[in-house]
Amino acid sequence: MKNAVIAILLLPVVAAAAPREFNIWAASCAHVPADIRKGRESLAKAIRQSEGLIKGAPAFNWDIMIDAGDLSAHQYPPGDPDGRELIRQYQAMTKHRREQIYNVPGNHDAPYYDHGPGSWIRKWGDPLGENTEFSGVDPKRRPFPVEGTWERYKFPAGNILFLMLADRNDVPEPVGRGHSRDHRRGGYPAGAVTRATFNWWKQQVLENQDMIIITMHHHVLRDTTIASGNGEGNPRYHGASGGPAGSSYLYYLIENEDPENFKYTSDAHVFEDFLDEFHKKHGRGAIDLWIGGHTHVHGPTDDWGDKTISERRWGVGFLQVAALTRHHGGSIPLSRLITFADDSDQFSADVYLHESWFEDNPIGVYEPSKITWPLRHKFAAPPLIKPMSPFPQAARVVIERYTSAAKGRERQAANMFKAGDATERMGTWDRDSGGVQIAASTSAELNGAQRVNVGVIDMKGWTDLTVSAWINTTNTTSNMRIISKDDIGTQGNFVLLQTSPGTWTFRVWDDQTKKFQVTSQHAHELSDGQWHHLVGVVDSSAGRARLYIDGKSAATAPWTAETLDDSDKTQLVIGADSGRKKFGHTFTGQIRNVRILPTAWTTGAVQAAYHQNAQ
Repeated sequence: MKNAVIAILLLPVVAAAAPREFNIWAASCAHVPADIRKGRESLAKAIRQSEGLIKGAPAFNWDIMIDAGDLSAHQYPPGDPDGRELIRQYQAMTKHRREQIYNVPGNHDAPYYDHGPGSWIRKWGDPLGENTEFSGVDPKRRPFPVEGTWERYKFPAGNILFLMLADRNDVPEPVGRGHSRDHRRGGYPAGAVTRATFNWWKQQVLENQDMIIITMHHHVLRDTTIASGNGEGNPRYHGASGGPAGSSYLYYLIENEDPENFKYTSDAHVFEDFLDEFHKKHGRGAIDLWIGGHTHVHGPTDDWGDKTISERRWGVGFLQVAALTRHHGGSIPLSRLITFADDSDQFSADVYLHESWFEDNPIGVYEPSKITWPLRHKFAAPPLIKPMSPFPQAARVVIERYTSAAKGRERQAANMFKAGDATERMGTWDRDSGGVQIAASTSAELNGAQRVNVGVIDMKGWTDLTVSAWINTTNTTSNMRIISKDDIGTQGNFVLLQTSPGTWTFRVWDDQTKKFQVTSQHAHELSDGQWHHLVGVVDSSAGRARLYIDGKSAATAPWTAETLDDSDKTQLVIGADSGRKKFGHTFTGQIRNVRILPTAWTTGAVQAAYHQNAQ
């Protein structure tokens, strides 16, 4: 054998093909009219980013988009102008088609009940394709056809079953917006579904245990993701109309929607009870994932009520996906990218930041918030989606833009209160929003001899505090007060002011140390005749007082008291000190958008407020 030749056949090594992925873009709360009035296209911009059409914004793949609603933005029901602007922004698509977007309505998308249940979303969101001319949805072009009603529908994609549930804000008060004759104002934020919708959902879940099940509603369930506990949503994230205790989760169950015999259950927790009982009985989750929006988080690391944007309970994953808006309620614009891989028993979800405002992170995927969770079954991918034109021929083309940022700024300037010769003007404070109203405006122009007196506000028991204001001045006078709850030379409560030329200070009385805690920063450029944002925060849980200037942390100081001291009942004043018979330390320039809140804004919340109002 020593002369034998042994031949070794070398074959090329072929790498195993990567499993095919199915990508879901989950978003909510574009609040299109609110942003476009400020010149920002909250939805169109995100679409262009996804398709790689904006420089500096990484593209991302999506097979379908599921949208949890609040496409509109008003405290009154939306109208056709809102719908036309929605479609104009959907027309930004070049690589996807309208039918790849599956909508459910949020609370702001609801009409008064006498205008017809779901009338606006049926015309413009149109999950069933009933109004192709207006919505651009042709049911025959759906990559995954839907079955059901506008209020509750389903569609399969591979072995995933999507159960899509509408929020029912189009019913009598306090659950919904009521009748048009009453012309009620408010978003009525607490979530609602009918008993029939819950029963349908439960039946679908029980009959399809062999499938991966994803549920979407505008709201999450109680005690799941951020601020979804009873009483946690208001006032930090939501208003007080309707049921403020349940403003951040699916709170109401409508037993009878007939206005003549309207019946409902508050804090019904029927979904929660079903999921809990199923989990205890079977040792696994009844569904795989619940996706909601509604609560505009202050960045991907936001945490409230010891809950974050990604949580698991009852063997089910819960994702908070809001919000795309910048100007409605304030938020760091973001959405979630959910990826399934063929033959895998787990999935991943990323956060995509649509602006570079969160702690100086760039636009794109925010890696620290990535999660990977198990599935109840291995995923089986559906067929590839065939390319089609973005809109069917039957759809109307919308060209005219809703409004412009310039018009918005003109209205703001026209509405500014000018004190004139009056030395004192009365203001009002709204406890729910924290906003200060000055005459018919939220802005005041002061000449150094005037002030706005809001009067005494009850701060008893406040453990935290946020004081926020925008200023525009060229004056460098020492002791020029922006907001004050403090008389000159007395113990006082807090004051936000320019203490010396170019030095800006937030000072707050600490009853534990019996002295003012002082945060100061020299920022001479604030007296440049442009708008600048100052925020003072007391955060008792962190033991810190903080000053922020133009969205950035400027200074901090220790804080030891359990509550703010309001024992002297000092008046809240804009533009001077709080003296009752005479006043000094007056401000020269313009002040707008003053807010006083019993909560401690996070850095993300401050940045969101800054970018929301920056011009």
